[in-house]
Order: sequence, then structure tokens, then C-alpha cells
Amino acid sequence: MLGKAGNEAVRRDRKSFAFANGGNARKFDDAGRSNLFLAIVPERDVALQAVEIGRDVSQRHGLSKCPRPQELMHVSLNAVGKYADFPEDPVFAVSAAMATVKAAPFEVTFDRVMHFASTNAVVLGNAVRSEEIMDLHVQLAKEMWAVGLTFTYNPRFTPHMTLFYDEASVPEHRLAEPVSWIAREFVLIRSFIGRCEYEYIGRWPLLD
Repeated sequence: MLGKAGNEAVRRDRKSFAFANGGNARKFDDAGRSNLFLAIVPERDVALQAVEIGRDVSQRHGLSKCPRPQELMHVSLNAVGKYADFPEDPVFAVSAAMATVKAAPFEVTFDRVMHFASTNAVVLGNAVRSEEIMDLHVQLAKEMWAVGLTFTYNPRFTPHMTLFYDEASVPEHRLAEPVSWIAREFVLIRSFIGRCEYEYIGRWPLLD
């Protein structure tokens, strides 16, 4: 685990990496699974604003689903993999790769509610894809590839923040007021599947 937040890999003596989707990865039950991914996390007041939007959307469309809690609001960037136990080697590999990323702070803006039928996700999104988020997504993928991690570049990557999941189709519509904040860092998150719980493993600042 990272002992400090920031651009510091704490296990510098490790030479071998264990990968999520190949090699000698163990089989495991879903109940013990955790998901590792890179993301942008909104400021607390923005996360609370997203929760209120999710609650309003659910009520207006007669849905029973509640929005995700504010501490789970995030914008996914790149997946790392799913693991049974704490993935020390992949965390070390990602930390080493992320220390080389260079990107300036940028504004994140979502101006509409959208529904992704493929995942049943009701999300905050934008009609125009953010160039800054896309550039960061590509850079992270390249750095992960350079250290031998699974390549996660997706040319159809659509930046979004999930409010809740529901099979009912929610019509796309613009928000009365966009959700916006300045992204100043990106983070490595360990999500415990089925437990609605996140662990922040590392943080890397976006510097001018």
C-alpha cells in the first residue's frame, strides 16, 4: 500500500508485477473481489450537488433507485483490474507509472443527464467530450502500457459521473445549472465490489 499520497512509490525494490488479466492470476469468488481504477474525484460540494440531481431525477421519473452517496462520486479514467486480495504488485506498477504523468489542472463540466443503456447507468455527462479528460485518459494508458500493465485505452471513452443504475430509460436532458469544478489531482481507488466502499490508494497532483 502507498504510505503517502502523491508521486511516490514506496516499494522501489519490487521487480515483478502481478497482472489482473493474465499470467498466473488466481481464480477467486466474486464475494472477495475488489476493483482497482484511476479516477477524478469532485470536490465535496460538487459531489453533494450530484447527489441532489440524482435524487431529483429519480423522483421525477418515478424510479425507486437512490443516488450513490457523495463519497462514491467520481469520474473514471482508466481501469487497472479486479483482484481477490490487496494487489501490491499492480499498485506498485501503477504508482511508478503515474509518477511520470504531466498534466495541468483543468475544468470538468457536465451539463446534462444521460442514460447508458449498455450499463443501465444514469449519469452526468456532456454533449461535447472533454479534450483534457481524454488526453489524460490516453496519457495514463500509455504510462501503464510502458510498465507492462493491461492496456486500457478506449477511443469511445465518454467522461461521465454515475448517479445511479436503473433499467428504466431516462430521457437525456440539460441541467438548469451545469455541474463544474477544477480537477487538481487524479487518484487510484480500490472499490470493494458489493460493499459500496472505496479505499484511496494514491493521489497525484495535476501541476501547471
